[in-house]
Amino acid sequence: MKIHPVASVKRIAFSLVPALIMISGCVAVNQTQLPAQESTHSVKYRSELTNPDAKAFFFFSKFRILGAENRWDEAIDALEQAISFDPQSEYLQLILSRAFLHRQQPERAVAVLENLLAENPENVAGHELLGDVFSFQQKYTLAIDHFRRASQLKPESAVLSLRMAMALARLERNGEAIAVLEAMLQDHPDAELASLTLARLYLLEEHPEKAFAIYRQLLQRQPDQSQVVLEFGKLLEQEDPAAALKLYQSYIIRNPRGAAVRQRLAQNFLERNQLDAALAQLEAVQQQFPGNVKTLNQIGLIQLERERWTEAESTFRLLLETGDAEGDSRYYLALALSEQEKLAEAIAVLEPLSADAPIYPEASLQLAYLYQRSQQNERAISILQQLLEQDIERPDLYYYLVVFLGDSGDYKQAIEIALAGVEKYPESVQLLYQLGVLYEKSAEHQSATAVMEKILLIDDANPDALNFLAYGQAESGLDLELALSRAEKALAIKPSGYIVDTLGWILFKMGRYSESREQLEKAIELNPDDAVIQEHLGDLYRAMKLWDEAESAYRAALKKDPHSVSVEEKLRQLPLERP
Repeated sequence: MKIHPVASVKRIAFSLVPALIMISGCVAVNQTQLPAQESTHSVKYRSELTNPDAKAFFFFSKFRILGAENRWDEAIDALEQAISFDPQSEYLQLILSRAFLHRQQPERAVAVLENLLAENPENVAGHELLGDVFSFQQKYTLAIDHFRRASQLKPESAVLSLRMAMALARLERNGEAIAVLEAMLQDHPDAELASLTLARLYLLEEHPEKAFAIYRQLLQRQPDQSQVVLEFGKLLEQEDPAAALKLYQSYIIRNPRGAAVRQRLAQNFLERNQLDAALAQLEAVQQQFPGNVKTLNQIGLIQLERERWTEAESTFRLLLETGDAEGDSRYYLALALSEQEKLAEAIAVLEPLSADAPIYPEASLQLAYLYQRSQQNERAISILQQLLEQDIERPDLYYYLVVFLGDSGDYKQAIEIALAGVEKYPESVQLLYQLGVLYEKSAEHQSATAVMEKILLIDDANPDALNFLAYGQAESGLDLELALSRAEKALAIKPSGYIVDTLGWILFKMGRYSESREQLEKAIELNPDDAVIQEHLGDLYRAMKLWDEAESAYRAALKKDPHSVSVEEKLRQLPLERP
């Protein structure tokens, strides 16, 4: 008696591999335990018979036992021996091909199936399985041939039509795939996966109205099908955002544990800049899946954006505990700590970061900034120089190095670095501005003016360059009308106490004392600790012969800058000028 699914194998189907199936191109094998009464002694007794059927049954049983013990190489050997005793069993050959697939040996599975089909070209299961294997190998043309043949042999099978359509779609033969699915759905209108696939193909072929109709039908039949809700919701977001929002929210009311829809709703809120609403959805997902790294990361970023530094610190510490030691979490944790003035802790978080980490350049810049804030300027400069030596080229690296060198008083080296940076990034307004400031501090006024004029050629609305040039013109007393227009333009773009001071100082130079007083008094309100503005105000009061006010302003300036020679001289002259 041959071993096949109708005869002897049917008797043992209670424990055989019913889970040896292929799903979406992948094969899984699941063995159940043998019943206690089927002992190895009884199997040995059968093997002693000379009947080939009994021998085949013995090795097939051995295959089951070894497979259940996950000893697959031995199990396959046993199955091949079973086939040698029953070479006509198509069932055994199908099982062998699935076993090869389970062992990630698709070529051997193909060989078995092609041999089977050579003997029996009308074996539907063989064509179907071979089509699956070819799909798994991305040999879609071959897969289509076998799915089509299987479908011809078994035209009532909706599954075969769906698989053929998917393989056609993989080859971008969307029109053929649509025709297959439309025909299949005529006979199987409730085939949901086929309907969903057809909707996707309609979208690819730019038939959104047909896709909309299918999605609506699917939602009417199964309103809680999350995949349909997600795909239809994304379509609605383009056409009717309010309807998409309502769709997601109504789904979540019915399915509060619908994490995928909650995440999409959170993304929708983020795109609307409704951060608190997005955070509420993400926190609900995180309660369901506490270890979900992506969700935690999104929560932490929103907390940073909302300046909830303590909560952000807790979130990114939790992410570090999940093993994200070389990722962005260190960088963001350091940001949260820095904003809480926990500079030493932030430095300790960033220092162990590997140079191989993707976030390394940004983290190193942040570390340099933290060192500089912690009065460790030399370490800050050293880190930035190391980054340059590692060929990490970016304009902000040059910018911060120039600023830190300038803060340390090394104007010469700062100018050299700034020039090198400007050569690589000639359009970097930040770098050009710092170069101009360094030239001014080095008493190279013409060079500073030339750089600021160059900035205006790149960006004629740059408020800092406009203010710099306007102030310089006020100091020299030249072209005050141009200086006034520049200062007013800068102030309109960037309201700042320093620009207000420039405007007031220009008006003072123009002799428009009343207007100057209004601006300078406003400037000192905005920047009460600035000695230069106090001195300007003292000069104005002195010109207006407001002697007491002038003396008060000068003394305030001297208190903020005790080494100001010019203010000391003006205080000495003041009693000689007043009546």
